[in-house]
Amino acid sequence: MRYFREIFIILYLLLSVTACITYKQRAKGVENRIVVVTSPEDQPFISSAFKSVFDRVIHTPEPEPYFEMEYKDPSDFNNLKYHHNIIVISLFTPQDTTGDVLVRSILPESQIELAIRGENQVFATRNYFARDQVFVILAVNNEKDLIQLMQERGQWLFNQFDSAFIERMRKHVFKTMEQRKLSKKFKERYGWYMRFQHDYVIIREKPEENFVWLGRSFPYRWLSVHWIENPPVKKLDSQIVIELVRNLPEVFYKKVRFTDYYQRMEETPLNRWTAWRVEGLWEHKSEVRGGPFMSYIFYDLSSDRLFHINFLLFHPGSKKILLLRQMETMVHTFSVESS
Repeated sequence: MRYFREIFIILYLLLSVTACITYKQRAKGVENRIVVVTSPEDQPFISSAFKSVFDRVIHTPEPEPYFEMEYKDPSDFNNLKYHHNIIVISLFTPQDTTGDVLVRSILPESQIELAIRGENQVFATRNYFARDQVFVILAVNNEKDLIQLMQERGQWLFNQFDSAFIERMRKHVFKTMEQRKLSKKFKERYGWYMRFQHDYVIIREKPEENFVWLGRSFPYRWLSVHWIENPPVKKLDSQIVIELVRNLPEVFYKKVRFTDYYQRMEETPLNRWTAWRVEGLWEHKSEVRGGPFMSYIFYDLSSDRLFHINFLLFHPGSKKILLLRQMETMVHTFSVESS
């Protein structure tokens, strides 16, 4: 008995030491704020180059940014390194004694030499100083190289922060309760699955038309899923997507239309699919109501179905971006059973 007690104590101490070594505090700060640590000399060039990547907004109809950019001096780095989103960046030309020194203190000299030659200029990782963190280092020779880097890798860089934001949001959205019965019902009845926040209810369900419409009030939110069995066109392009987006409210919502104002369309990853993502504005046909909408449209080979997931928000006079992103988080839980 004494032998086993000693073994237990040793294992407990080893686990305790390992936990202390591997434990990292949770990242802090505003979820959709990116802290950019750079020298005063480099900041004008960097902020200009970053506009094409990080100044992305969604019109609600007022423009709201996906990410807020906050520029900080390298001398503050130790107080900033536990934030959710961090970019440490230096342009080696012109030289300075702050940003250059900080980047050189983090990266080995061999990596610095490659960066100066225009190779391996981006270093991105998760959970570097804290859990749920995205930490990026950009080591670039000059402004010209930075502009080229943003053209080539800008979307990829944006996606690093965006996907991490969705993951963090998922933990928040489903932290307490969710509509598990609805998720189970749709999986058993239709062969697809999605997680829903706790107070979403069914507004309309049309099995004969492959359409499900849910909603939540205060503020008002709608989310619908429509699918086409054995679609005649399986490869989507921008024109097909626009037609699908335009037709959805006419067929199913009736009193709502999607406007052509501020529409943005792009291909984007959605779990195991490449989906078309459309942003825009909706308006009521007879009442003074409106706001933003988003659609995800994609073809699933395993079930031979074309899916259109749409959500919209009515929340006048208030910020809408975080509520929209909560709904987008639910979309990112979508899955389909293979046939």
